[in-house]
Amino acid sequence: MGVDCGFDIYPPLERTKANQEQYELFLREVVDTYGPRDSDDAKQSGGGSVLRVNAESEESYIDFEVGEHPYLPRQCEHFLRFSSKISGRSLAEPYIRGVCKIVKR
Repeated sequence: MGVDCGFDIYPPLERTKANQEQYELFLREVVDTYGPRDSDDAKQSGGGSVLRVNAESEESYIDFEVGEHPYLPRQCEHFLRFSSKISGRSLAEPYIRGVCKIVKR
């Protein structure tokens, strides 16, 4: 058993050019924030990224490899929820909260 942490998008975004452009800016910011680091600190700590970007997938475009693997879809109209269980040893909570802050902007 666990506690869910996350947020829903309601009503869903309509598939318009303007919405998709804004959504792509959001996706870029998520990748810039949580994607691989080229810094010396990241290399020394063995850290890289918790993100897996799958450019070939129609569904799960950005997958967070923590918790229950919350993901961000490629199309804005498919973005309905971003959540994961956070109890126990889950490391997902800071990522869920961080993405929530980005999406609010």
